[in-house]
Amino acid sequence: MCQGHPDSPCSLYDIRNVVPSIIEVNSQWASVTKTKTPCYFPEPKKDQRPKLLWIGCSDSRILEGDITVVRPGDVFVHRNIANQFPTQDTNALAVLAYAIGPLKVQNVAIVGHRKCGGVIAAHEASRPCAQPVTEEEGAEFHLSSDVLDPLSSWLAPLVERLRGLWQGSPDLTLEQATTENVKLQVENMLSLKETILKWSDNRPVLVHGLLYDFTTGILERLSTAEIKR
Repeated sequence: MCQGHPDSPCSLYDIRNVVPSIIEVNSQWASVTKTKTPCYFPEPKKDQRPKLLWIGCSDSRILEGDITVVRPGDVFVHRNIANQFPTQDTNALAVLAYAIGPLKVQNVAIVGHRKCGGVIAAHEASRPCAQPVTEEEGAEFHLSSDVLDPLSSWLAPLVERLRGLWQGSPDLTLEQATTENVKLQVENMLSLKETILKWSDNRPVLVHGLLYDFTTGILERLSTAEIKR
């Protein structure tokens, strides 16, 4: 069984040793990187000029820096459970405003991924009671009916979207739910056209819907839409 990279501080797990191990490995990495690639670390006097805003999932198996093969300063990042972009979420809106405003980013990628725990839970919660849950689709957690539960509240819009799709399809697959999640978040962003153009000073912004598979490392494009005058 694959245990991860042998140099990973998480290879041998001890709750009291995780952060000290990371700091130790980080020191070695910084020294080696500075020697091998002196220009890797950004100069403090230069402003960041990222080319892309990445809105992705908090899943620990996803490293956008590796996926996009870029250096520090190239990608501005916002991550949350199941890569959601609620139009009323001030956290997500603040990131978007900062990216397309002061940083002048003109490409936004909303990145879903296969085997997403949040999507699996939403898919399970949305299905008609008669529909069985397969072992392969088993969720890492289950959504609660408690309105104060943060995970249930966070994923409620996705659950509602998927419930509507179950009505038109006798067998809504997890793959379809995963793609639909990306589609929903892209729609949410596109609904803010006038706000986005105001923040970007009327610079056009490309919104990409992407899907990642962490078992293969492959990133694919589902859609691209342009926000412009």
